[in-house]
Amino acid sequence: MKQYISKLIIFSLILVSFNGMAQNKGYDIKVKLNNYDEESVMLFTYYGKSYKIIDTSFCKVKGDGEFEFKGDKDLVGGMYLVVLKNKTNFELIIDKDQFFSVETDANDMINKMKIKGSQDNSDFYNLMHFMNKLQKKRGPIEKEYGETTDEAKKKELEQKLRDIGKEADDYKIKYMDENPEALFSIILKASKEPEIPTELPLKEDGTPDSTYIYRYYRAHYFDNFDFADERLLHTQFYAKKIIKYWTKIIPQAPDTLSKEAIRIIELAKPNKETYKFTIWYFTYAAETSNIMGMDAVFVELGTKYYLSGEADWVTETLIKNMTDRINTLNRLLIGKQAPNLIMQNTKLELVSLYNIKENYTLVLFWDPDCGHCRHEIPRIKTWMDENEKKYDVKVYSVCSDTSLVKWNKSIKEFGIENWINVDGPRSLTPNYHDLYDINSTPTIYLLDDKKNIIAKRLSDAQVSSFIERDFKEKQKAKKTKE
Repeated sequence: MKQYISKLIIFSLILVSFNGMAQNKGYDIKVKLNNYDEESVMLFTYYGKSYKIIDTSFCKVKGDGEFEFKGDKDLVGGMYLVVLKNKTNFELIIDKDQFFSVETDANDMINKMKIKGSQDNSDFYNLMHFMNKLQKKRGPIEKEYGETTDEAKKKELEQKLRDIGKEADDYKIKYMDENPEALFSIILKASKEPEIPTELPLKEDGTPDSTYIYRYYRAHYFDNFDFADERLLHTQFYAKKIIKYWTKIIPQAPDTLSKEAIRIIELAKPNKETYKFTIWYFTYAAETSNIMGMDAVFVELGTKYYLSGEADWVTETLIKNMTDRINTLNRLLIGKQAPNLIMQNTKLELVSLYNIKENYTLVLFWDPDCGHCRHEIPRIKTWMDENEKKYDVKVYSVCSDTSLVKWNKSIKEFGIENWINVDGPRSLTPNYHDLYDINSTPTIYLLDDKKNIIAKRLSDAQVSSFIERDFKEKQKAKKTKE
């Protein structure tokens, strides 16, 4: 009987223990701000390139500086910001420890920071304090370095700066080695830049391989970076590192960009939030890019992830808009045959774009009242007068105005009577705005002899460079065959 009672007591204690653990769900972060007279502070977290508001806390007595962020659901791990009324802020790491307190001075938040109940934040601010000490050591050395002209002295000072840098690196490495599972360690590792080799390997001919450093940097750029760790998405490093890689490190060629975007998206797929963010970022970046040919990346990503139903979190309206946009851009990709245009010329005769036999065709969409058109058309005319026969180029000039009088007057004013001048509104083919995605004027497409798109949305300066480069490439290819 006593044994039975003992077992009941033990079982009851276990239940109490579990109940106690269950009560620790959610978060409770107490903040004491000395020398702060405002009545509220806000809690934000990083989300990709922006910030997401999580909570707002009001003090019970204005001027006492005591605030509390409290909720029933756990916060997603990551870096958070406590933002004061004057927009100054301090950062907190939130992961497993979600019940803790901080105290600091509103006028010196980092140096006066005290943490209770959160090892991650204690370690984080210990590092901040250590870095501040090192920065105080660096200041006078950097000042002296900037003032001295003695080369020997400069080398001595450079070594001192390297030593300080090594102190910082050693501190971080020691912390990461001793706390490999801590979120702060994971953040430090993920944000770390690759260490560049100091020696170049030799090529087969015995000369140093100058491309090795770039290839090494690119290959190791994402070492220790987990794309599917949602906690990293809630830091300032996740989006920043991905954006730098996609815009600065890899070649800005659509094929490469598309391949790398899909690779990263698939690595982020195990976590829905990182998956959603990477799909959104790469699709948006491709759609809004100024790089010619990036619409092909948008079409591929949009088709693969949105039109396929993979992005099941988006609305039907967005899917419809994406479908319309992708269908429009898909027929206008570089390398594809441009849609035919059949429009009336100044004699009210129908002229087909596909009937032009020249090696190159410039399809120019313009408006008589467009200021940019008045700037660019004379430049194009000057180049055409000098190079039309040399490169075998014809201009299919589409005016957007319905007034025949205004149209003919502008043709004479620009002196472009020898171009194929047609009126966009007087057409047998569908609306040219939709066919060619015309949202502004002037818009210029460059086509080859088969009416395949070589380039699009060109400026007047780009017209000459694209034609000249393509002509040279074709001449070179022709000589190679001979």
